[in-house]
Amino acid sequence: MIDLAGVLVVVTLQHVEAVDKAGVHELEADQASPSDAKITGLEDVASYNWLKANEPTIMTPGKPPKWTPTARPTKLAEDNPNGIYYRDQNAAYFPSYPMEPVVRSIFEERPDFNAQEVDVFGCGSTFGNLLRFARNVEAEKPFRFLVEAVGETVFFIRRENSPKEVITDIRGYGHSFPEANTTWDADLQSSNTHQRIIRYQLGHLNTIIRFEADGYLTEKVPEKKTYASAENREVNEDFLVSALAGNSISAHTPKNSDSLKVTRGQGSVPQSAVFDLKTRSIKKKHNDTTISDQIPRLWIRQISFFVLAYHDRGLFRSEDVTVHNIEPDVARWESDNKGDVRKLIGLIKKIADVVKATPRRKLEVRYRYELGLELREQVEGVASVLPNDLAARWADQGDRAESIAVAVGNSSVDGFIGLEDDSIEKGVALDEKIVNALDDDDDEYDWDKKEDYTACSMESCNYCGHCSY
Repeated sequence: MIDLAGVLVVVTLQHVEAVDKAGVHELEADQASPSDAKITGLEDVASYNWLKANEPTIMTPGKPPKWTPTARPTKLAEDNPNGIYYRDQNAAYFPSYPMEPVVRSIFEERPDFNAQEVDVFGCGSTFGNLLRFARNVEAEKPFRFLVEAVGETVFFIRRENSPKEVITDIRGYGHSFPEANTTWDADLQSSNTHQRIIRYQLGHLNTIIRFEADGYLTEKVPEKKTYASAENREVNEDFLVSALAGNSISAHTPKNSDSLKVTRGQGSVPQSAVFDLKTRSIKKKHNDTTISDQIPRLWIRQISFFVLAYHDRGLFRSEDVTVHNIEPDVARWESDNKGDVRKLIGLIKKIADVVKATPRRKLEVRYRYELGLELREQVEGVASVLPNDLAARWADQGDRAESIAVAVGNSSVDGFIGLEDDSIEKGVALDEKIVNALDDDDDEYDWDKKEDYTACSMESCNYCGHCSY
């Protein structure tokens, strides 16, 4: 048995290792069977829109904007380089608990939702990072996210430099084009963004994914089927009027608040009508790989349509804007990449098993080029993924205060998110239980992918206060 003092579990290409001063202990692993390396059983779970308001407010169910392309050639202005475009809108609008609106919307739409059937709860970003790692592409890009077990579900929590980190060096027409060619429904005119929650079986893992959708195709919404909420309560018109007063193209950030306001929407659209959208220069049209490059990302989100719009220095012509049905491409990619899908499933299961073996049931996952994928225990002071009441409900433990500690690992610090400098650089040793968990499970992998972190202030981001990477 290896001396486990100072052990750090490191996932590297081709194998999983537990590294200590004495050397390397390679753990045996195998992969999911080829027949399981696919997504099945897709279903809509919930949706919500972030609304422009003075306090954090979502409408659930929500809708993306509908596709309303302009009929004539249109010359658009480039995206505003000084515009505010958040990397993680959930964290920007509700930094205390970025996952709370996701879970609240699920219980609003489906009060009897059986949360403990869910094995893994992630988002397009966290799963995208792990998929790139599994495929061994873009290996130079670092990334980091948090992991926490609540009941039987393991949450993968996106983490940027700060909750209000913006996309810099904005260029092109990726925002101005959809603003000109999509339209929010009347009850959603105050929307900032539309977020969707879907569920599927990823191999043997019951998986929930949250992601942002660009829009939907009205002709793909069945006329005879209504996608209204169970209660079908009416929207508060006074609220919408006041929210519309603050309408603007740039993101509207509510004042910091520990309270999330939930208002009811009038209906939703099916996942089968949703599209993703990209713009590209006309110069790239004949040798463009945009669609093939996007397929792995769209596979995670299970999106069937892709709008690709080419422009000539901002001039968009209808013949250069195409709605592609990429469902066959997504299915073909899945069939051709079963090996990488198996590695992704094995990696997710490995992380889930490790976090459940830690005393506090929390981890930080970090990848840096040439250092592999590191699994570290979170230090004290990192907020839980959900507030106590919601975590207890997710863990199916009602309102009993004594059960909350079990549900959330007895380590919730409301409104306080982040890692101290020492924990980021040095990590926290993973004890023998974790290595045993790795030994007990068998999966093998091959990996890759993303991110970089700088110091931030408590006032500006509400994270830890000193997040250097």
